[in-house]
Amino acid sequence: MKTTAPKLTRQHFNFIADLFGPKMFPTEIAEIADRLAETNPRFDRERFIDRAIKAYEANNVPHELRDMS
Repeated sequence: MKTTAPKLTRQHFNFIADLFGPKMFPTEIAEIADRLAETNPRFDRERFIDRAIKAYEANNVPHELRDMS
């Protein structure tokens, strides 16, 4: 049985990136981006990955490394 993905919008993608980005490794984020691209032809894969990785880094990079930049 094949499931049909709903058409998602930028607001959905931002929500997903902000909520799940901190909980996934960057390689998993890229895999999710590939799947999300199937839901909307206008999906900006790179924008999603950038936002999710920023959320990941903000929540997973050790504090002492954050102060170095």
